[in-house]
Amino acid sequence: MPRRVLSGLLALLFLLVCLPVSSEMLAPRPVLRALLVACDDFVSMADTTPSSYNNLIAIRQALLRDSRGYRGIRVSLNQALDAEGFARLAAQAFEGAAEGDISLLYLSTHGLLNETGDDFIALMSDGAEERLLDGAAIHAALEPVPGTKVIIVDACYSGALINKGMDSPLPSSRFGGRQYKVLTSAGGREPSFLWVDSLGQVRGGSYFARALAEGISARGRFAADFNRDGVITLGELHDYQLRAYGASTPQAYPQRDDFPILVYDPSSQAIPFTVTGLELETSAFHAEGEPLWFSYTLHRTSRLAYQLVYERAGSWRFQQPQSIMEPGRGDGVVLPGRKAAALTVQPGLLGLSGYALLLLVTVQEDLSTPETCVLLSVQQGEADPELALEGLPAFSPQMGEEAAFILRHQGALTYSADILDENGAVVCSLARGQMSRPLHLQQEGSCLWWDGRTDTGEWAPPGAYRLRVSARSGGKRHTITGEAFRLNLPKEGVQARGD
Repeated sequence: MPRRVLSGLLALLFLLVCLPVSSEMLAPRPVLRALLVACDDFVSMADTTPSSYNNLIAIRQALLRDSRGYRGIRVSLNQALDAEGFARLAAQAFEGAAEGDISLLYLSTHGLLNETGDDFIALMSDGAEERLLDGAAIHAALEPVPGTKVIIVDACYSGALINKGMDSPLPSSRFGGRQYKVLTSAGGREPSFLWVDSLGQVRGGSYFARALAEGISARGRFAADFNRDGVITLGELHDYQLRAYGASTPQAYPQRDDFPILVYDPSSQAIPFTVTGLELETSAFHAEGEPLWFSYTLHRTSRLAYQLVYERAGSWRFQQPQSIMEPGRGDGVVLPGRKAAALTVQPGLLGLSGYALLLLVTVQEDLSTPETCVLLSVQQGEADPELALEGLPAFSPQMGEEAAFILRHQGALTYSADILDENGAVVCSLARGQMSRPLHLQQEGSCLWWDGRTDTGEWAPPGAYRLRVSARSGGKRHTITGEAFRLNLPKEGVQARGD
């Protein structure tokens, strides 16, 4: 080999050796594993076939698109798992997990509350036998698993798993700490909902799973990735579920968390859902006769209908919707493309304050399939919402706690919420134009949480803080500031459960 060529190769090798190496390049890639558990066949409650099965399939297909790759995805369908059986299944599914790995649990079944109403219970059944799997048993099975545990629960009252959407403000749960990332389909006092046709037959899957699949799948154009960076974080996914799923109130722990739930290739392509990209000009009605303008993308020729489902006496009236067929070409058939439409509230609800769901439904023969289910707010009443704030005197964010508040109010409203320091300066905005939701609390209200970080993502210093809320109801604004509470640091000798 000529000396000149040899010298050039040696020089290139020297440059490569001397190049700086980032911590990301040195850090080992996480190994991903998943356990997907679903039950449809029950003894004491109505069967849900094929809902949970379809949910499981949709989530599995989405996870398979994760560009990090799953080492294994284990599936359990219609098993009457007790605490011991679930622990054994989890140990098998997450065998070999190490620090830095990610273990994901997805659970879809009937949900219950325990007798004292302070813990979630998953009803596990094979159609002949049933077992009750409570939050303590789920935690006991996952706690020994090293690394980060991602938990997604699609069931009634699932927010009780992390003490969210409860009747009292609670700062923590057994799933506190940075090793847990949790998303639930409902608050601790709310039911979740399945697709049911006009004859009362369960069809398709759950509304939550449909929105979840749209948020994290190529079929839904990875709609939860708001900044389009190829990474869908827990915070993004929670925000998307609140926008795309209206029948219940998805809950998350930790709030606003940037942990990557799914990483994808932006060039990924798949046959899209029939309807994607729903956008509302506004989610709240404030004046009589005010139209609701919205737009969406229709990907294939369909017969399409719009529905408004109203809440009365604490229940959604799915069987009594206000339905309007999209005229299309005159025969109800609508051609693909970007569409715009408007609806108005039923005359009987004018002047009231409450909630409604907007559904876009595709119709085939006598069967209908909901494509979207988003929450609307009817804020036409002029009554005083009677604002009141409940909170706790202190919390320790680096111990996995969150400052928890309940904004009590009468009727539907839109609110903004800020955390103020001792000087009255805003350190963190918790909500901007946030709609209240029907949480089914004993006394109506909205739940808020602060993770202890400023708007720049840094830990706020220890000290006294207050929550200020500005709310709009029926065209009028109301403001309330809560009592001072303290942000504490962990005591010496106590290990922080944070990053």
